[in-house]
Parts: sequence; structure tokens; C-alpha cells
Amino acid sequence: MPRRYSVSHVHGRVTLADVAKAAGVSTAVVSYVVNNGPRNVSADSRRKVEAAISRLGYRRNSIASALVGGTTNLIGLLVPDASNLFFSELAREFEREALARGYLTMIGNTSNDSDMELKYISALSDLRAAGIFVVSVNTHADLGQNCPKVYVHSAPSDATQPCVLFDDLQGGRVATKHLLELGYEDVVCLAGSSKFGPLGLRREGWEVEMRAAGMPIKNRVHYVSANRAQAIDDIQQILTAPNPPRAIFATTDEQAIAALRAARLVGLTVPDDLAVVGFDGVAEARLGTVAITTIQLPIRELVLQAFDCLGLSELQAAVSAQRLSGQLVLGDTCGAIKPGT
Repeated sequence: MPRRYSVSHVHGRVTLADVAKAAGVSTAVVSYVVNNGPRNVSADSRRKVEAAISRLGYRRNSIASALVGGTTNLIGLLVPDASNLFFSELAREFEREALARGYLTMIGNTSNDSDMELKYISALSDLRAAGIFVVSVNTHADLGQNCPKVYVHSAPSDATQPCVLFDDLQGGRVATKHLLELGYEDVVCLAGSSKFGPLGLRREGWEVEMRAAGMPIKNRVHYVSANRAQAIDDIQQILTAPNPPRAIFATTDEQAIAALRAARLVGLTVPDDLAVVGFDGVAEARLGTVAITTIQLPIRELVLQAFDCLGLSELQAAVSAQRLSGQLVLGDTCGAIKPGT
């Protein structure tokens, strides 16, 4: 007659005690088998425990184990808005690399809210995450958590934790210089809603090149919404105002895509009536019906360096830190200005 085991479920979950009872050993022995230590288990006991685990369908509680062992296999990734094309691609690369390294990724949308960012960091620390990657919207670093943390893409100016960032200022210079070299003089900048972070540095790059070329910058910076629908409305107003611009440097591809739509709505043709350069290099911008000239960022390289930083001390990370350069990718949105236009 087959032996029967009474399994006590906690919220429908097979427990360590259930496995111990089925295997005829103590819960400590089961724990040693599941966690590969800290004590040795005889081959006979190990076979009994493994058989019971298979029979009962026991699954290791990684959170509970973390309370003993220190960390889980969770990786946190905090982004301002995962619906944004750039952050969506960034998240996919982090998930891909995390899986390759044996981690699961938990993504948090901070909604560009600095308080929400801190709440997520605190919650992930409580979950004993193996590390947290933060696209920060905070102007000051969070020093209160002991979970390994790496700032990516955007970091507080006073951050002492490892940072892996893009060379946004140089990218802004390259994009603006490209338009100037094509003969465009009236180049406006579509900046973000805040002067903080990567978009602020890209705007600074635009300003550096405009000043170097002796071009006016007054009233030529427009702070456009991060929401594409709202950005389209914002850009329409720019294009229908007196003396509309001949060229646009958009500090994100989301803005550049919005600029194409706005141009169509007001009856302008790109690039004959309006030249556009974007920034980020997202697939929709590069591979759309109209390929946008843009600064393509090395997302894969950033992700690899970010994971490598998890194993470094703050001093080591500071020594090895470098800003990753983007590459100008030519599309169909610039052309060259015709003499006399």
C-alpha cells in the first residue's frame, strides 16, 4: 500500500517541513540540501530529500533564503517611464543580460518623481535585491540604503555610487554641428521639461556649437513635454509662430518623432521645409517610414558595464568610469540647405 503524506500548505505552498516529513529527515537537513550547505549531508539523506522535493513539487523561497544568505537573485531597474521608447529598449537589454547572468529583473516606473524613486530603492533593498540600477531623476544621491546600486544614463551630481553614463554633451555638439555644416543657421533646440540630467547636457552641447558658430541662441530653446501627444501640440505652436525655425535639434527621438508629425499637420515637408535631428537611436526613429538622423547610443555597452560595476567598490568604479559616446546615424530628415533659402 503506497505511503501517504499530509502536506500543510502555507498560502498553497509546499513548505520545508513538508519535505522533511516526507523524506524522514529534519528540516535542517532539507535546508542544507536546498542551500548547498553550510553543513554536509550524506548521500542517502540527499537522495531522500531530492526525491521528496520532486514528489511534492517544492520550490525554494528565495526571499526567505535571502534573510539567511544575504541576497536574492532579483535585480531592480528603475526608469522614469517604461512606455518611453528609449527606456523600453533599455529595459529589454537589462532583462536580457540579467537572465544570462542568472538574475530576474524587477522594473519600477518612477514617473519622473524623485520621492517614488526613493520608495522603490527602499523596497528593493528590503527584498534583498542583488543590485539596483537607477535612471535617476533625483538631484541628490540616496545614501540611506546598503543594497548595491549603480546609476545608469542619469545620476545625481553628488553620487558616490558607481555611475555608467553617456557623453550627452558631446552628442549634443555632434548633432548641432551636423546641422550647421549642412548650412542651417536657425537651429532651435527642443529640450526636456527639466534642465537636469542627460537632456540638459544635450542642450548645453547645442549651445556650445551655436555660440562657436556665432549663431543666436536667444529664444531658441523650447522646453517640450516628454509625452509625445503633448509634444506634438507644443511643436505645432513653434512651427506656426512668426519666424518658424528652419531646423530642429531634438534632445530625444520621442521629440523628433513628434516633430515629424507636427510638421505634417501644419503642411511642412521634412527635410525640404524643416530639418530634424534626434537623439537616442531608438528603432522606431531609425527604421520608421521616414528614417530620422539621430545620435545612436550604445545601450548594450552601457548595460554590460553597469553589471560589471556591481562587483566593484566605489573607488574602483570611479577610477574605471567613462562616458560612452554615441554615433551620428544619418537618415532622411536633414538634407542640405539650398543656396538662397
